[in-house]
Amino acid sequence: MGKRQRGGKGGRGGRGGGRGGRGGKRQKREGFDDRNSWPELEKQNKSMEDYYKVQNIVPESEWEDFLKACRDTLPTTFRISPVCTFADEIREQLKSRFTDLHVEDVEMDEDDERLQPPKLIPWYPQELAWQMSISKKAIKRTAVLERFHKYLIAETETGNLTRQEAVSMIPPLLMDVKPHHRVLDMCAAPGSKTSQLLEFVHAQCGANGVPKGIVIANDADLDRCSMLIHQMKRINSPSLLVMNHEAQKIPMLWAKSEDGKKVPLRYDRVLADVPCTGDGTMRKNVDVWRKWTPAQAMGLHKTQLQICTRAVELCEAGGIVVYSTCSMNPIENEAVVSAVLKRFKNCLELEDVSHELPELKRRPGLLTWKVKDRKEENKWSSTPFYFSYNLEDVPPNLKSVFPESMFPPADAADLHLERCMRVLPHDQNTGAFFICKLRKTADHMAPSKQKEVESVSVSEDTSEREVDCEALL
Repeated sequence: MGKRQRGGKGGRGGRGGGRGGRGGKRQKREGFDDRNSWPELEKQNKSMEDYYKVQNIVPESEWEDFLKACRDTLPTTFRISPVCTFADEIREQLKSRFTDLHVEDVEMDEDDERLQPPKLIPWYPQELAWQMSISKKAIKRTAVLERFHKYLIAETETGNLTRQEAVSMIPPLLMDVKPHHRVLDMCAAPGSKTSQLLEFVHAQCGANGVPKGIVIANDADLDRCSMLIHQMKRINSPSLLVMNHEAQKIPMLWAKSEDGKKVPLRYDRVLADVPCTGDGTMRKNVDVWRKWTPAQAMGLHKTQLQICTRAVELCEAGGIVVYSTCSMNPIENEAVVSAVLKRFKNCLELEDVSHELPELKRRPGLLTWKVKDRKEENKWSSTPFYFSYNLEDVPPNLKSVFPESMFPPADAADLHLERCMRVLPHDQNTGAFFICKLRKTADHMAPSKQKEVESVSVSEDTSEREVDCEALL
């Protein structure tokens, strides 16, 4: 990581810029840069490292490779839109036109990275995803790559390319979206996954075709919704609707069927890419190294569980819910999934996705994990782990702090948690991600008992709204 400069050009960057702040003009010696700079952040966090060692995220033999990959710069990745008119031409240009970017003897001035041409991400279908071995920042500041950088900008502005982290591309690929599907993206901003879902809905319709399906993109933050809309303008799709709700309280929309009856509008595909601690993004978001604590996941667990529960409630029988996080923590991942599976035990199952994306290297979900006490979390040696909720391992006065849903269930093997997948940085030079695919096999409630269930649902304060959605049925 290079040094971050304060100030910027001239005096616009701050009070002490080159033109002087309140102290008036400064005399500047030739060749002397008086701007202050931030020291490079140390990529270490003993609490994080010890925590994940205890969780057995990777075997001991791989630990050093895992840590080294976590500290390395994340490659620049992007994908071609399959519905753009020039998808084939762009793919061929990436294969042939930019091969001269390979310069063996040129090294980056700070990160010591060798220049290489763009290369395929092997597990993404149809040769649509590509990566560069150097960071986005390095591409901008390297004269040899100036032509390629301008090309990326131009194609991105027209919607032909989308800059997106490689592991972020995985969840939509597992959803098997068809042009006639109703798709809900519960935590959509900034929109890279939403754009993938829109592309799948538009597949087989041609560049100017209008699909029967629709993508509803939701985000709890109004400003992020505005950013999402701005990003989606590049696609210019009539099949997008943006909502602004807390994901766990997304209201049930109602529509009229062909015979005039009022029916709930449920979704064929639901993506719950939930808010998380984000420790899987440490290769690009280096501030994670400084701020990460075990307590963060515990604070988010309840919200993640509520969002995933609401995703299942809103899903049509026979439909798919994909739950994902950019975290490696089982408290945010397997614990949430196992709790939801137990809540909907008669109508929900984990699908085996080992045959999908065969060239993607992934790790199976964990069957056991440990919950760390928040108390005195800065004193690692004096802080215990709790192994089980059912065996009274947790003191009675802490039962409300550590709910049962955080702990591994006794029947973890029966729930097939190994069907979840965890992508780790040292396997294919990516960030870290957790993904699972849930199939809703039957309705979770009978119509006559709907009011009874709603009274105890985690989304009990969610209002029902009648809208004219005949076109979506």
